[in-house]
Amino acid sequence: MSPLVPFVVAGIVLVVMLVAALYSRFYVKVPPDQVAVFTGRGGFRLVRGGASFRLPVIERVDFMSLAPFETELPIRGAYSKEGVPVNLDAVALVRFDSSEESIRTAAERFLNADRDHLQQSVQQILAGHLRSICAKMTVEDLNSSREALVSRVTDEAGSDFAGIGMNLDVLTIQHMSDDQGYLESLGRKRVAEVKRDAEIGEAEATRDAMIRAAEARRLGETAQADSDASIAEASRDRDLRIAKAKAQVEAERARAEQAGPLAEAEARKEVVRAEVAMEEERVRASIAVEQQEVMRQERALEASVIKPAEAERQAAVLRAEGERLAMVERAEGSSQSKALEGDGESRNRIAIAEARRREIEAEGEGEARARTLKAEAHRLELEAEGAGQKAVLLGEAEGKEKLAEALNTYNKAALQLAVYPDLIAKLPEIAAQLAAPFAQVDRIVLMDSGSGSGAGSMGKYGSAVPMMLAQAIETLRAVGLDLPGLLNQDDESAERSAPSPADVPASARAALDDLQMEVDTRPGGSNGG
Repeated sequence: MSPLVPFVVAGIVLVVMLVAALYSRFYVKVPPDQVAVFTGRGGFRLVRGGASFRLPVIERVDFMSLAPFETELPIRGAYSKEGVPVNLDAVALVRFDSSEESIRTAAERFLNADRDHLQQSVQQILAGHLRSICAKMTVEDLNSSREALVSRVTDEAGSDFAGIGMNLDVLTIQHMSDDQGYLESLGRKRVAEVKRDAEIGEAEATRDAMIRAAEARRLGETAQADSDASIAEASRDRDLRIAKAKAQVEAERARAEQAGPLAEAEARKEVVRAEVAMEEERVRASIAVEQQEVMRQERALEASVIKPAEAERQAAVLRAEGERLAMVERAEGSSQSKALEGDGESRNRIAIAEARRREIEAEGEGEARARTLKAEAHRLELEAEGAGQKAVLLGEAEGKEKLAEALNTYNKAALQLAVYPDLIAKLPEIAAQLAAPFAQVDRIVLMDSGSGSGAGSMGKYGSAVPMMLAQAIETLRAVGLDLPGLLNQDDESAERSAPSPADVPASARAALDDLQMEVDTRPGGSNGG
């Protein structure tokens, strides 16, 4: 092995290490918050957040920080819209814009500028815009609307910062004051207003609390009153139901007590109806018998009088005709025909006249006897109908008498049950008829003289219909219909006032007996039928 080999190897290693050291020295790495500006080859190039190789001797590398920097803005004596000088202490956060065009613009102006120069430039720009905006706003607006102040400064200063490649990230007004005590006066006024509003609010709160408490008490008392009213209504409904049930029980008891007498009276009424029906059937049968008798007498009259008279009339006519013919024949046979003919004609006329007279007498006698028989038959028919009507009337009278006897057995409750429905049904009609004249009244004018009688005009007008109803009841009582007495009479008075069959006048009974005797003694009557 040649003794030069180790030296060659060491030289190669040394060269490699030297090249690596030189490469690492001229290989520029750029962090994300910085921009590397390479100059030296006819202009400059920018490298941001990466790495690039710088040619030794030929290129130069300068760095610009993209990190924002803070600058303070002490503004003194900035005049407001009213001309009041105010002092502002603000803090701004400014940085270079990250766009390539803005970085190129900033590199042309501030590549090698120090931070103090940058802050001074930023302060001048922001101070000018702050003073300009303060001159357009009142002190009250500056103090209360700091966000509006910052927004307007940011909008107006944004174009200026963009022209130098910068961007205003944050602007904050830290403090605001004045040397004249203007803001302090506003504060005292506001404090007084706040105290006043606080006192007013406290008074209003106390008032509202009292109102709500009173409302709560009112609602509680109303609820208690409603509860008491509901309890009273429930008690009233319970009492009404109990009274209604008792009334129904009493009514059912009264009906049960009267069931026996009512059933007996109904049975008696049915018996009377059956007896009347039987009497009517008997009368109709008697009338039929009388009619048959009349028809028989008419047929007998026709057989014994009318037909013989007709036969006799026809015989007389035939005899007269025969005599006339004989006389004519005799006259014709004789020599004295003319004299005989005249005499025969005369006799013939006399015979015909005589026959005609007898015929008329027979017809008149037959018609007279027929009219006499018809009149007698009609009389008998009328007598039969009178007897039937008498029987019907007597049956109705007897039924009414028995019904009255049954009604006399009613007590007070039964009479009330019988009278109340019809009476109650008629009372609305009576009241309607009494109030009918008031329906025609178009207008009512009430006048009161103030006499102090205790009854006003409205009360007098309202009591008119009840007074008329009371007068109507008194009128009915005057003619013999005592409605209050009928409703209030007891069992004893009902028994005393009920009529009995013995109270019928003797003259009426005698007249009925005479009528019955006359009917019985007539031909074809009930005794003869």
